[in-house]
Parts: sequence; structure tokens; C-alpha cells
Amino acid sequence: MVRDLPGIEAVVVGDLINLDETRDLAEQVKRLGTFDVIVHNAGEYGLPDAQIINANSVSPYLLTALVDAPREAIVYLSSSLHTGGDLKLDTLRSGGTNVNYNDSKLHMATLATAIARRRPGLRVNAVRPGWVATLMGFHNGPHAPDDLRAGYMTQVWLSEGADPASDLTGRFLFHQQEERRVNPSVYDEAAQDALLDAYAARTGVELT
Repeated sequence: MVRDLPGIEAVVVGDLINLDETRDLAEQVKRLGTFDVIVHNAGEYGLPDAQIINANSVSPYLLTALVDAPREAIVYLSSSLHTGGDLKLDTLRSGGTNVNYNDSKLHMATLATAIARRRPGLRVNAVRPGWVATLMGFHNGPHAPDDLRAGYMTQVWLSEGADPASDLTGRFLFHQQEERRVNPSVYDEAAQDALLDAYAARTGVELT
């Protein structure tokens, strides 16, 4: 990465499937100081549920709770598949692993709206990038119907914050517009709080 991005200032390394490494990653990030924007973009697809829940759900929560809040914005990557997901709060709370990709992306969208409420000084949103030709879409990547550039431009738009229209928080977005098809849990404040409680019970780390 340093070779490919010669202007980069620092690189941190950790495997989000391993929660001990995630906690260490949070310490690495904290040593770099406070960021302007954090984008939770990492994710896995096609792995066993025990790995999906750590990489796509519990690790983003831990990083959110353990890393100093950025100055401006947080963005969480979700998916249209979140509509078929379930929060599975009992599974999450008890340390179970029966959480699939769809469930994990519902977690991310609901986590975003929960954090937006808990941290009103930040712009916090969830984004679905669309089905684009990336390595994650390895099954049908060459036939992915969505535009690759459009898939990341909403994150750029939110991160820059230059457009007055990007000054929003607690929303689920697709291509710089509000997503119309959203699982009801995403905007349900009771569900948001229950998700945060379940994460705290699982990890022993409360969001402050």
C-alpha cells in the first residue's frame, strides 16, 4: 500500500476476523491521533458465519467504541441485502455466530443511525455502494450492474462535506440520495439502542 500510495502518512494492520487483532488495531489508530473522517469499509462475503459476524459487525462496533471519534464524519458501508437481514440480538448478545452477510449489513445500517443519535456533533450515515465489480462480488463480478465509480462517490461526497446537501446525519444513502427500501429496524430507535446493548454485552465494551 505504501508503494502504491507514496503520499500516504501511515498504515495500520489487523485482521478483523480476530477480535483481539481488532482491539490492537484500535490502539494503533488511536496512536495516530484524531481523524477528520472514518469510513468503515472493510467487510467479508462468502465466509462462515463465525467469521462474518466478527469482520462485518462486531469489529466495526469495537473500532467505533475504542477509537477516538473523528472531528467530522463516520460512514458505514451496508448493502441492499440488509433488507433481508435480521438483527438477531439474542445471538449477538450471547456470543453466538448465526449471523449471515445480510444480517451483518443490517447491523451496519442500524449501527450508523444509532451512532448518529449518540454523537449529534458528527455526521454519521450508512451507504450502500451498489453491486459493483469488485473482488467481493467474485461470483458474478464481471456482470455487476452498478457503476464502480458511483459505488464510492457517496463516501467521497460525505467525507468532503463540501456540498451543502451532504450535511446530513442518521440516514441510509445510495448514490447521494436517500435509499427508499430500508429495513424498519434501521430507523427504529428502540432497535438501535437494543443493538448497542447487545454489542456491549458481547464485547464488554460500552459506547461512550
